[in-house]
Amino acid sequence: MPIRTIIIDDHRLFSDGLSLILRESPDFEVVHQTFDSRRAFDDCQRHRPDLVLVDYNMPHLDGLAVVRQLKELPDPCRLVVISMYAEKREITRFKTLGIDGYLAKTIPAEELLDALRQIMTGQKVIEPTETPAPVVDDYFSIRQQLTPRETEILRCVGQDLTTEQIAERLSLSFYTVQTHRKNISRKLPFTSRKDLYDFLKTLPEWL
Repeated sequence: MPIRTIIIDDHRLFSDGLSLILRESPDFEVVHQTFDSRRAFDDCQRHRPDLVLVDYNMPHLDGLAVVRQLKELPDPCRLVVISMYAEKREITRFKTLGIDGYLAKTIPAEELLDALRQIMTGQKVIEPTETPAPVVDDYFSIRQQLTPRETEILRCVGQDLTTEQIAERLSLSFYTVQTHRKNISRKLPFTSRKDLYDFLKTLPEWL
């Protein structure tokens, strides 16, 4: 029987793309897509999936909070986080909760399917920790990839402001800031806060 799967991700385009990848494989059946993390527990309780794929950065409840809730489900399932963030600290938090996998959103489709099949056999697959941090020695070329708005948001990140606080300071919506942060994560090669903060120090004040 195919593996009954639920996707929990507020980004509908990514969720639909992931759903399409899974539906094209006879091994998986996407029984539901949850776009509001506050509904995750109820949706999983109702559909009783074998596998749940969870985004990390979501409004209302983040991936950590969702995983904590799903660990209380009466019917156990495999829990896999799929995220743009690969910091060791964050991965360690999820591992402490007993997740079955942590995969990067940049993983190729076939590798994703293979990893999920391994997870369903009982293996733990934590992919981002196996990816070495790139050597960064040309901050100028990285800066050129950022828009002025992304640079502005990065400065707020460097001040440890939350997405909500950044939205309030810059008079933007929560979802706009969240989208910018996802785009920034795709552009920056850093996997540790130290590398990020070293980069922030190089940003010209007038940008």
